[in-house]
Amino acid sequence: MRCILLSLMKLKNDSFKILGRKTLYKSVKLQIDRAKIQLPNGNIDKWDVNVLPSFYFGVPTVDGKVIMTREWRLGPNKVLTQFTGTRCVSDNENKNLGELKRELKEELGLEGGKYISQITFAWGFRTTGNVTYYTVEGFKIGKTSRDENEIQEIIKLPIKGLFDELLKNHVITSDTLLVAKLLEERYKKHS
Repeated sequence: MRCILLSLMKLKNDSFKILGRKTLYKSVKLQIDRAKIQLPNGNIDKWDVNVLPSFYFGVPTVDGKVIMTREWRLGPNKVLTQFTGTRCVSDNENKNLGELKRELKEELGLEGGKYISQITFAWGFRTTGNVTYYTVEGFKIGKTSRDENEIQEIIKLPIKGLFDELLKNHVITSDTLLVAKLLEERYKKHS
């Protein structure tokens, strides 16, 4: 076991070579590619990957509470409690932040505010794209402008105890739980 761990620690990104890649399936929101990979040991293998864009999410906080939405989602086939996000349209952070601000205005009515990057991570090991969460502070709340098929409930939950509240009483994703825990820790330090 020790030998395997030592050899794994020596792996480098440039020791894997993508020899070819083709799209197996593509729809409006999902693409699956198969890549032919040369492994560090010289073997050739085929790996599939879900091709997703990167996403930015907003975590608006005010008066010790966080603003989230509840919305039915096809994946879990349930009403999901989530942070508002948007798919990245560019490699430029400012353009993507502009898209996030537009989405937060449309869905929550948020105007202005200070955006602070909290965490960026990969969607997953067989999925492309990164996820970045921004806390949003010092905003005003105006009117929303959702289209008729965006049916959401806006909720405010206390930051203190947020992780347990979400875990016990809501359908959530793992990254929502991660961000809730980070938010609680940050809130403890600043209160």
